[in-house]
Amino acid sequence: MRYTAEHKEETRRRVVEAAGAIAKKQGFGTTGVDGLMGAAGLKGSSFYHHFSTKGELLKDIIEHEIEGSRNLLMGRMDGSKAELVRQVRSYMSIKHLENAESGCVLPRLSSEVARADDSTKQAYEDAISKMQEDMGMIIGGDTAWAVIALSVGALVLAGGMSSKATQKDLLKACYEFTAQAVNSAEPDLS
Repeated sequence: MRYTAEHKEETRRRVVEAAGAIAKKQGFGTTGVDGLMGAAGLKGSSFYHHFSTKGELLKDIIEHEIEGSRNLLMGRMDGSKAELVRQVRSYMSIKHLENAESGCVLPRLSSEVARADDSTKQAYEDAISKMQEDMGMIIGGDTAWAVIALSVGALVLAGGMSSKATQKDLLKACYEFTAQAVNSAEPDLS
């Protein structure tokens, strides 16, 4: 049975979304094609009807997830430092840490991108650069890079801790440092 181009595109989008959620929770490299496709209610044998390689799926997940995070962040932003600080607080939270499948892709899959091909790394860089540019209009480009790195790094480190108390302490310290940096930063006016 032949499917329409629209059906194939919708199925591919569904796979990217479902595989992204499972990859953020369980890891991309450790989840097989059957698991990634199964998350979308499909059989693993249909994988190559939609993607030429598993790396192509990773690239699509990265692009989709970072753009979604950027749209979510900027959609909530009113252009103020106070709102950015509120968003950072929400990001550096136990709730975000414990709900990986619905959270940001960066803490969960950045190490996998580091081992990916150049086209995936470029897609990752391009997507994060857009987020940094958006933030840079509020707090300056250098501070925006630091906020992104500290936010992601805080979740990565907290995710490796077994003690809830240590996780909370780490996230709180990183948030407070970031809030201070945001509040003292100047936007790029050029």
